[in-house]
Amino acid sequence: MNERTLEGNIFKAISYIAAAITLLALIGILGRITLEALPSLSLYFLITPESNVPGLGGGIANAIAGTLLLSLLSTALATPLAVGTAVYLKRYAKPGILVRAFGFLLDVLAGTPSIVLGIFGLLFLVYYMKFVTGGFSLIAGTIALTILILPVIERAAEGAIDTVPLELEEASYALGASKWDTVRRITVPFALTGILTGMVLGIGRAAEESAVVILTAGYTQFLPEFKVLPREGLIFGMKIYPFQDLTAALPITVYRSFEFPHLIPASNGFAAAFVLIVVVMLINAATRMLLWRSRIG
Repeated sequence: MNERTLEGNIFKAISYIAAAITLLALIGILGRITLEALPSLSLYFLITPESNVPGLGGGIANAIAGTLLLSLLSTALATPLAVGTAVYLKRYAKPGILVRAFGFLLDVLAGTPSIVLGIFGLLFLVYYMKFVTGGFSLIAGTIALTILILPVIERAAEGAIDTVPLELEEASYALGASKWDTVRRITVPFALTGILTGMVLGIGRAAEESAVVILTAGYTQFLPEFKVLPREGLIFGMKIYPFQDLTAALPITVYRSFEFPHLIPASNGFAAAFVLIVVVMLINAATRMLLWRSRIG
């Protein structure tokens, strides 16, 4: 066995060990959370809002609905902005100091602590823009989460666009297509897998966020309601539910269960954490299934 083969085998063994440790750590975390959650996990616990249960805890339907609304709406708002930015930087902008500065600012935004974005949302969206957002509300939480996850989706979109073979785009230009037609019909469809991966990462990032949500969306024990009521002090003199109303979220439910251990059983917090993990996994699995079906098609 020569030296190169030996080095390759050693590196392969180290890689296997690292993968095994990561898998075992994940199994250990999920197993512990599942065991601790079992006393509280029940269909009643999942489909009942906290407002229908005496005291605190006892139901998380309001938190599940709020988490889905916040994560899906923020991702839907961030994705067009992120993909548009990635397409501009990769296919339209000329390399130079402006592009480098823009990339640097995106990196800064991606590395900004979530608590800082939460304080910005509290001051600007909740207080200064209260006549539009209604204060602590779904709108404020969605906009703040959009800012949080936009760099995640944008970087994923940039990486996906980099994988598009230049031969395909050059062939499109050779056939007389404009740059916009090429981007719309060749670049974006080819990079769709990477873009959807970024969307899944954005949904997961938004679903597990707590600091931004509690400082912008607040918390409520009630399920979201879809209605419009007159309200002075708001734009158009109306309050639109649930967009201008308080919104619950699973990370806040987990936090409250450990903030009030004498009022809420610890198993409720673990059950909420378990459900949060399952929700993110289901969204991830659904996206991968969609990608698989699109490839088959």
